Amino acid sequence: MPTPAKPCNASFSDEVISALIANNDRAQWMTHPCSVCGQHVGARLHLGKWSPEPHWPSVSYAPRAVRAEKRSRVPANQAQG
Repeated sequence: MPTPAKPCNASFSDEVISALIANNDRAQWMTHPCSVCGQHVGARLHLGKWSPEPHWPSVSYAPRAVRAEKRSRVPANQAQG
């Protein structure tokens, strides 16, 4: 299947835009559904207007892998003694 050359002509619904303008709970940090394709995307403020981040609706984005455990900052030889 060929990769789409153009991103979605995205826009948000009036409810999402009003939530972003109110901005009481940092709504711009969440993902919101695009009113054109329905994909959940982030929001950005561009020239005083909230718009969806560029996205391609037919491309499925893989979720980010989260590491199960963190590394210890203590060297192994000091951790024992």
